[in-house]
Amino acid sequence: MTADKNQLAEQMADLTYELLENCQIKIERTAEKLNLTVAEFKLLRTVNTDEVLSAGELAKRLGLSSSRITRIIEGLMKKGLVKKESGGSDRRVVHIRLTPAGTQTRDQLKLMYITVHQDIIDLLPSDAGESVMLAMQKLREATHEWIKQ
Repeated sequence: MTADKNQLAEQMADLTYELLENCQIKIERTAEKLNLTVAEFKLLRTVNTDEVLSAGELAKRLGLSSSRITRIIEGLMKKGLVKKESGGSDRRVVHIRLTPAGTQTRDQLKLMYITVHQDIIDLLPSDAGESVMLAMQKLREATHEWIKQ
C-alpha cells in the first residue's frame, strides 16, 4: 500500500468512526424526544406501515437476539405502539404489527429525522450538498462491495 493510500485509509477510518458516533447521538436525541429507547427507535424505523413481521424476522433485520427483540417488543406494547398477532397454525410464531399510535409515532420519527438532516445540510456550504451526497453514495456502494467479499 502506498503512503498516500495508507494516509487516506487512516483518515477514512477516523472520519467514519466519528460519523458513526455522531449518528448515534442523532438517534439518541430523536428517540428521547419521542420517549423511545434507541432500540425501540431502530425497530420502528425498520417497520413499514402495513408490514406484519415475526419476532424472528425483526431480530434478523436488526441483527439482535430473539430474547432482545422480545424485550423491545414488550416495551413498545406497553407504550401502545405495536400489537402481537397469532402466527396462524403455529402458535410459537408471533407476528408484530404497528398500532395506529405506532404508525403515527413512526411517521413522526421519520419526519423528525428528515428535519435533523435538513438542519445538517443547512450547515454545509451552499454548493456542497450535492457533492457530499454523491460522495456518501459512492462510499455506501464501496462499503457494500467490501461486505460482499
